[in-house]
Amino acid sequence: MHPETELIVNAIESLKQNPSYFKDYIFPIASAFFTALLGAGIAYFTLRHQEGIQIEKEKMNTVNKWTLLADEARSILIAIKSNYHGKLTDSPVQRALAIPTVLFTATPINEEYSHLSFLIPKSTEGKVEYPKWSQISIIRTLIHNYNYLLELWVKRNEVERPIKEKLVQKYSQKAYADVNIEEIIECIGAADLAILVDLTEHVTRITDDLLVEFDVFLRDFPKYAKTLIKTKRLKRYGSVLTYSNNGSKKLLAMLEKSPSTNYESVTGLFGSTVEQLQEKYKTGYGL
Repeated sequence: MHPETELIVNAIESLKQNPSYFKDYIFPIASAFFTALLGAGIAYFTLRHQEGIQIEKEKMNTVNKWTLLADEARSILIAIKSNYHGKLTDSPVQRALAIPTVLFTATPINEEYSHLSFLIPKSTEGKVEYPKWSQISIIRTLIHNYNYLLELWVKRNEVERPIKEKLVQKYSQKAYADVNIEEIIECIGAADLAILVDLTEHVTRITDDLLVEFDVFLRDFPKYAKTLIKTKRLKRYGSVLTYSNNGSKKLLAMLEKSPSTNYESVTGLFGSTVEQLQEKYKTGYGL
């Protein structure tokens, strides 16, 4: 071989790199593996972040939904009470006759309480008391009593109409509200009067107490629920609804309880003592 050619061949061979298994095989595989792992990690944490935001959204939506339901219920109770507020005395018969047929449109509240499970605090050793509105049983009882009250008002309307019609027909020459209890019994019968008085006492008592309870719910429930929501994640989504009376004279007036009832005049009508009647019409609120 010509010396110059040999030199060129040797130079070319000297440029040829020795084979590297790491560079040629392991590195490409490892690079692809770690790239896939990094992508999977980013996807996982992005999904977890999105799921976390969705959970907080659902919490906020649930809280706002129940707050709006409570506000609607309170408004309906205010509308009902406005028919007789300020017109009642301590006489059960006067109360029964003073309250007219109360027209209202309301549907019972039927919601899934399981959506409120996030309100329950995590069990902590040694903790005895929990916030009032963390107890779903209290919320369920409030809604159950509200639905029951609507049924009672409908029932009272059904009983009240024919009784008032009879009284108007017989005592049209004078206001039937001034008719004494003996004349009323003579006209409509003791049984019907007892039913009307009984329903009237139940609805007025429960209406008074539920108005106050819903007002407390609207004031305190959103505040408590907000502590369980990571609102920083939802800055662009919305906020938890809050309520305040703002010194509304009309609302504050409606929150005042109706006059206490003196049952002495109807003990014979019910065959019960005053104490027994007082116990009968307790609602369980405000004790």
